[in-house]
Amino acid sequence: MGSRGGALPVAVLVLLLLLVLKNGAAQSRCSSGDLAALRGFSAGLDGGVDGWPAAVGNASSSSTSDGGDCCAWRGVACDEAGEVVGVVLPNATLRGVVAESLAGLAALRVLNLSSNALRGALPAGLLRLRALQVLDVSVNALEGAVAAAAVVDLPAMREFNVSYNAFNGSHPVLAGAGRLTSYDVSGNSFAGHVDAAALCGASPGLRTLRLSMNGFSGDFPVGFGQCRSLVELSLDGNAIAGALPDDVFGLTSLQVLSLHTNSLSGHLPPSLRNLSSLVRLDVSFNNFTGDLPDVFDAVPGLQELSAPSNLLTGVLPATLSRCSRLRILNLRNNSLAGDIGLDFRALQSLVYLDLGVNRFTGPIPASLPECRAMTALNLGRNNLTGEIPATFAAFTSLSFLSLTGNSFSNVSSALRTLQGLPNLTSLVLTKNFHGGEAMPTDIAGFAGIEVLVIANGELHGAIPAWLAGLSKLKVLDLSWNHLAGPIPPWLGELDRLFYLDVSNNSLHGEIPLKLARMPALMAGGDGSDEAHVQNFPFFIRPNSSARGRQYNQVSRFPPSLVLARNNLTGGVPAALGALTRVHVVDLSWNALSGPIPPELSGMSSVESLDVSHNALSGAIPPSLARLSFLSHFDVAYNNLSGEVPVGGQFSTFSRADFDGNPLLCGIHAARCAPQAVDGGGGRKDRSANAGVVAAIIVGTVLLLAVAAVATWRAWSRRQEDNARVAADDESGSLESAARSTLVLLFANDDDNGNGDDGERTMTLDDVLKATGNFDETRIVGCGGFGMVYRATLADGREVAVKRLSGDFWQMEREFRAEVETLSRVRHRNLVTLQGYCRVGKDRLLIYPYMENGSLDHWLHERADVEGGGALPWPARLSIARGAARGLAHLHATSEPRVLHRDIKSSNILLDARLEPRLADFGLARLVRAHDDTHVTTDLVGTLGYIPPEYGHSSVATYRGDVYSLGVVLLELVTGRRPVDMARPAGGGRDVTSWALRMRREARGDEVVDASVGERRHRDEACRVLDVACACVSDNPKSRPTAQQLVEWLDAIAAAAAAAAAAGD
Repeated sequence: MGSRGGALPVAVLVLLLLLVLKNGAAQSRCSSGDLAALRGFSAGLDGGVDGWPAAVGNASSSSTSDGGDCCAWRGVACDEAGEVVGVVLPNATLRGVVAESLAGLAALRVLNLSSNALRGALPAGLLRLRALQVLDVSVNALEGAVAAAAVVDLPAMREFNVSYNAFNGSHPVLAGAGRLTSYDVSGNSFAGHVDAAALCGASPGLRTLRLSMNGFSGDFPVGFGQCRSLVELSLDGNAIAGALPDDVFGLTSLQVLSLHTNSLSGHLPPSLRNLSSLVRLDVSFNNFTGDLPDVFDAVPGLQELSAPSNLLTGVLPATLSRCSRLRILNLRNNSLAGDIGLDFRALQSLVYLDLGVNRFTGPIPASLPECRAMTALNLGRNNLTGEIPATFAAFTSLSFLSLTGNSFSNVSSALRTLQGLPNLTSLVLTKNFHGGEAMPTDIAGFAGIEVLVIANGELHGAIPAWLAGLSKLKVLDLSWNHLAGPIPPWLGELDRLFYLDVSNNSLHGEIPLKLARMPALMAGGDGSDEAHVQNFPFFIRPNSSARGRQYNQVSRFPPSLVLARNNLTGGVPAALGALTRVHVVDLSWNALSGPIPPELSGMSSVESLDVSHNALSGAIPPSLARLSFLSHFDVAYNNLSGEVPVGGQFSTFSRADFDGNPLLCGIHAARCAPQAVDGGGGRKDRSANAGVVAAIIVGTVLLLAVAAVATWRAWSRRQEDNARVAADDESGSLESAARSTLVLLFANDDDNGNGDDGERTMTLDDVLKATGNFDETRIVGCGGFGMVYRATLADGREVAVKRLSGDFWQMEREFRAEVETLSRVRHRNLVTLQGYCRVGKDRLLIYPYMENGSLDHWLHERADVEGGGALPWPARLSIARGAARGLAHLHATSEPRVLHRDIKSSNILLDARLEPRLADFGLARLVRAHDDTHVTTDLVGTLGYIPPEYGHSSVATYRGDVYSLGVVLLELVTGRRPVDMARPAGGGRDVTSWALRMRREARGDEVVDASVGERRHRDEACRVLDVACACVSDNPKSRPTAQQLVEWLDAIAAAAAAAAAAGD
């Protein structure tokens, strides 16, 4: 990985060495000492170096026939005297350890082993090569301390890059490296204080200094001011606290200052004006307080100012108007107040403005449309008043506009002003217009609108007919208003609409049958354009619950049909079963009657189905047990009867989901009475039966009365009750046995099986304390069968506790298989089971806590504007390799072999050094040693990752796992989710079919994520695309094995790297 700010980049030195290689190799032969050093290096690798002679591992041989002239070897450069001056093998699929013998290359100037799979320690002798100018071992799996006790003697060193490994301890200080210009140790596990004085004292000429994404702590260090030539200082993603010292503000050459995601505090001082060369300033997610200094007239080249999620107060600095090159201004989630008093006529370059979640008052500045380049504007959750300025009619560049949570008035004027904007795709006006205004009926624009949210505005009238003309509409939310009348059938004719929420209104009549034929919620129907909504974080609050829902991408909206809390009557349309793509159906709190149609089992993708608080009757259809992805099911407070279905997901639901139906029996309800056999008992039995019936009737009346009171109180508060997600108070609960139940903790060995022998125990009470009695604030995720909590054990270890709750009696074999299997499976790319416990109907699984969360979060939730927070391509490739290694171990070398069955990006967790680990293979079946056929008859997997053959055969196979990992590879290449309902079919909604089609049309480069900028990285991504497409072949036999996948990924970038090096 090259430097962005060094005086002499790696590429330049590599180019010089390649010239030496091409022009000088034929004139000289390498010395015997250098030959032995390179042979020793090759011997330390698992498979040697591709392109080196086969006999290179034989250190006693030096003949020409066996490749004794190492100057001619791939990636080796020699000078005219025959001394090796360069070993340049990036992306060369190297696996193994770095041999100490490399330190015998006394004349070595450049060592580049980046983006491989090297492990073990960095040889101390490499830090004493006096001629070495470039050391780049980034993006590997090297570990241990760097220069902890070793003598460092690198007087010629210019670029030092050990980023994205697993190094720990204190960061290295390269004493005597007076020529050093670039220092990068980001993405490791270095900890302790940052010794800025030592770093800059040893290398005062540093231009690039990156210490991001480690575990550094303590106060912000003094000493960076000694690096007078510093261009970039990146310390983001650590735990550094305290105020910024004065010497930082003397770095007049500094262009990039990245400090986000720390615990910094204090004020940003007026001396910020001294950073006159600053281009990018990011202090997001800290604890800075006070006013922003009004000094930006001294920073004319500033292009980005990001300071969201701090404690800033005061007003906007007027001198920000002097930053004519400013493109990004993000001050979201602070306590800034006053008018938005910037002169936007002077900010012609501004593209992105986010002032949401502050305390700004007054009107919207009428000059905002003078920002001719602006595409995204968020002023939501402030105290702004007045009307939308008439000048906004000329805001032609605007694509996204959120004005949520202010006190704007005149919704009719607002919509008339905005209706003609040609590029507007997202409009969010939630929680405004509280004067009881009427929903406008005379709008005739919004030709390109895709997301329209006018919720919680106390608007009255009917659902307006002009919405029928919004042909590109994908998301419509009109919830929490006072709209009346029927639901218009034409809503079901909008081709692209996949998210409809009209809940919490006063709509009446029956559910239109056309809603059961919404094209975007059915298989096969949709539009044809490839436009998509710009990614921009915003909140939609369809109810008055304490927390809103943040959506970073429109693709995060689950395809939904939400008609709850209205006055709808009639039955539940059986035709809704045709909505095979819908994820959420909420018909609760209406007056629907009749049976629950068994045809609803056709909603094969549904994850949440709520028909509670209606007047439905009859039995719960057993066919609903076929809904494999159903995670929330609520039929409470109806008139249902009969036995609750068993099988499928029904065992995972709670008792509360069936409350208020006294005639239900079975799981989650009363025990079903045995079939009575009439033996001629006669009148007493009939009297007893009559008494039972009478008791049921009385009980039903009392339950309905209690329910009516609860309903009235809930409605009066106009907020959802989310507090009922609690464990059932049953015998055998966690709390009742906490002190006596033991938790088995397996030996805490390392990935190679080394460590302390024996087992340690702790009580369940210890786990309860560690999780705050399973407090919901400790929830870090939701796995396939339960919540996951973060906990700190008594010995200080951070662990993740998965709690499986409910009626799991039919999963006992699977649970035991998970425990017995995972306690034995050990690999660096698998999440290892550290402990388990069973008590009553609850089971706990204890895993190591993964500091960096999931790959899904990094790819789809964390990206900032214009890819600023995107996962770098080298890290993506490293994650792909690691995930493949983990799967190959499960399939081939684990004893016993294990089938994963649910590979997806959210099940690939990243530790502190971004090393990937496959998680959640706890319900994997044990597989016979030579059986690659049927393993289970249960439908498994997650939408978007399921192989096509699972749909008709319902069996899981090794090649099915490879298919799922292939979809993950497509996510890494494209940056897109497997299924994006905000995109049209053929335009990338299904990323798998889209990528296959684009590759067939020789347009593979268009598939690669735009944040992958470097040409060589894009070439590598295209080759990963080729591998991914092989993995997702419709024919399982055409897919590679997991081990082949490892080999392909390990070799993926060699040709591209060679071509790029030759081109330089």
